[in-house]
Amino acid sequence: MHILVASILFASVALADGDRYWLTRAEGSTRGQAAAGPIDAAIAAYERAAAEQPNSIEARWKLLRALRFKGAYVAKSNEEKKAVYSRAKSAGDDALRAVNQALAARGLKSPEKADEQQVARVARQIPGAAEVFVWDAVNWGEWALAYGKLAAARQGAADRIRRHAGIAHAIDPALEGGTPSRVLGRLHDQTPRIPFITGWASQKEAVRFLRESQKVDPANKITIVFLAEALVADDSSMKEKAIQMLRAAIAAPDDPAYRVEQAAATEDALALLRKWGG
Repeated sequence: MHILVASILFASVALADGDRYWLTRAEGSTRGQAAAGPIDAAIAAYERAAAEQPNSIEARWKLLRALRFKGAYVAKSNEEKKAVYSRAKSAGDDALRAVNQALAARGLKSPEKADEQQVARVARQIPGAAEVFVWDAVNWGEWALAYGKLAAARQGAADRIRRHAGIAHAIDPALEGGTPSRVLGRLHDQTPRIPFITGWASQKEAVRFLRESQKVDPANKITIVFLAEALVADDSSMKEKAIQMLRAAIAAPDDPAYRVEQAAATEDALALLRKWGG
């Protein structure tokens, strides 16, 4: 009993350390490029928490979120991104095992065989389950970009992203500022249309999901950039409107709670404007 109490206590301390370091992730950053120190400290703390409490869903989803930040905003080369997102894939599998155990304890014995709505109905009872699904989807999406969209689609990455983001969306579409909708929209926009493999990908669905995400968080610059790109891909006559959206996003102040993320999105917006001659 004393060992169990000590384990829970150590895990709680490590989790609190991870949260503290997570809040400092922008320290030492230059616009959209973050320094490694703060997020590496957060990752290490979340890994300690997960090791002390293997069934801790909170520690595991926060680890997935931290790994995504490292891959997106610290890694400087594609090889570095590959290493981070391969690590995130493994951490995602561990997190899903913890969620599946919790689902089984609530009567859903084979969640991988259940449809998205069935999983979502039970997962709503499990704190942190939605976050595991959405951050696993995000990391797989980043992994796909690092390794190549076509190769990733052939390995089933698109289907996994679609399912897990779909489950998170069914649990709470407003999660993390509309992240499930944003992931689904970006997935539809970026997925190569391969007959019998990703024939479900739709530019119309991309725009629909991204508009839905924007309704949740209208000022989110990542969503605005993704939506602008999807609008033009769906209908080239929308380019002027997309350019106006990007200019407004660039002029808007960054959310101080997401300083690095928003600064990087501003850089992406500027790159699109240059590409479009706007």
